[in-house]
Amino acid sequence: MALQSLLLTTDPEALRQLRSVLRDLGIGVEVCQRAAQASKCLRRRHFDVAVLDSDAPHAETVIAQLRATPSSRSAVLFLIGPADRSSPAPFTNQADHMLSRPLALEQTWRALRGARPQMESTMLRYFRVRLNAPAVLLRSDGSTVQARTCNVGQSGAGIQAPVALERGETLTLRLELPGCGEAVQAQAEVVWTDHKGKAGVRFLLLEDTCRSALEAWIARGLGEREFAFVFTGRRKKPEPTLVPVREPVR
Repeated sequence: MALQSLLLTTDPEALRQLRSVLRDLGIGVEVCQRAAQASKCLRRRHFDVAVLDSDAPHAETVIAQLRATPSSRSAVLFLIGPADRSSPAPFTNQADHMLSRPLALEQTWRALRGARPQMESTMLRYFRVRLNAPAVLLRSDGSTVQARTCNVGQSGAGIQAPVALERGETLTLRLELPGCGEAVQAQAEVVWTDHKGKAGVRFLLLEDTCRSALEAWIARGLGEREFAFVFTGRRKKPEPTLVPVREPVR
């Protein structure tokens, strides 16, 4: 699954350079030149990283929406400083990283590449692995429900139950992960449900041993290796190099 970025700028040179660097790093790019366009994208999609130009009109409204949108509020935010370097950069307290003008290609690449672990962490929070496995629900009234797990991620799971669940109710979820020696148990909240017994739950409390087992199981689902793109200067086509996920790119 590729990382996804939102890029908002009206600066042609910054647009050219950032689009090149993001694609060079294997990150999908949604380019916006107006705040309204960026807002529409945030309502429609999840983003792992946002690169916003502080000189773009109404950039502050996009930053506010980014931090308020449930699916993208944890996105890594890069803020491009103002063209007038004598003026203090606005919104700096909202940014995770700052990019100074004029942008330099290699420094921009290094900054974005260095933040990749943060982006991947954000992606994994929303990544879901399809799963059809037994699950047990212990409801607050003491009843036990035998259910099935439809998908699971670091922050929650989708389940299919033979009875309707109530949105907002808390319960204990015990689920089986194929290839995992022990079941994972978590306190969870029902965040959505339908009349067919399908529901989505958000984990509220997950013991460290269960969290580690779940994260390791999801990581195996993503595969042991990934493509990383190594910066070699100004080139038209990136040359992919296959490296282990946890091995630093040199």
